[in-house]
Amino acid sequence: MLFVVNSAVQTKNVELNQPAYQSSTHRIHTTGVEFPARYGNDGRRHTTYSSSPYCAVTSSEANPWWAVDLGQPTTVYRVDLTSSSHIGRKTTITRLYLLHL
Repeated sequence: MLFVVNSAVQTKNVELNQPAYQSSTHRIHTTGVEFPARYGNDGRRHTTYSSSPYCAVTSSEANPWWAVDLGQPTTVYRVDLTSSSHIGRKTTITRLYLLHL
């Protein structure tokens, strides 16, 4: 989750429910459950792969990514990322990019 933080300003979750995108969307074919990008910034901190509420998950790929559109230029002082584990495999975040397009 992205928060705007300053000692003189109250913390604000600027990415909450903003448009989110990811490189692919994982789907369990037997149940039809999908894990879209919007689950990555829905405000829920305790999500899982195995039961609702679900988390955002990409398909297995070499360079997966997830992005959120903040809607306007925003000064970001802190970025909090929440990772999950599934069947003993922990998610590893290798890069973080803050882009202004």
